[in-house]
Amino acid sequence: MRQTLAFLLIAEVVAATAAVSEAALIYVARHLNLWISMAMIGVQVALSFAFVLFLRDELALPPLWQAAAPALALACALGVASVVKARLLSRLLGAPVSGWRWPLVWATAAASLVGYLATRLPEWVELSLGIPAILLTFGLIVWRFGFTSEDRMLFRFREA
Repeated sequence: MRQTLAFLLIAEVVAATAAVSEAALIYVARHLNLWISMAMIGVQVALSFAFVLFLRDELALPPLWQAAAPALALACALGVASVVKARLLSRLLGAPVSGWRWPLVWATAAASLVGYLATRLPEWVELSLGIPAILLTFGLIVWRFGFTSEDRMLFRFREA
């Protein structure tokens, strides 16, 4: 289970570029964006089968690792989609598209450390306190270092 959560966290970080690029692509190349997204799903399915079979037949890893393979496949497919969408958007707009977000890397590293420390606790504490601590750590770092004041303004409540 820990492997799956780690791969899903990696997938979330990798998907950031695709999400940013997609926000613009749906307006300037919506059909091409759709085809890229559909291809990404196909790549993820193919990689899921390939990874599970490889882990089972070639490496003979336990079923828990085999079950984490689709999450790893998702991270790989999202990485490919992120690169493709960012390059397409950059070409269409004639401007650089930066997908590397250092605050996401910092947040992932901190959340991973908190998660590792949580695994040292009894299982009931790991699940009841560790998971919220991981999410809180990740969220606080992204909020503090990843958002500008303009980004934070979008999340503020306004009275009518």
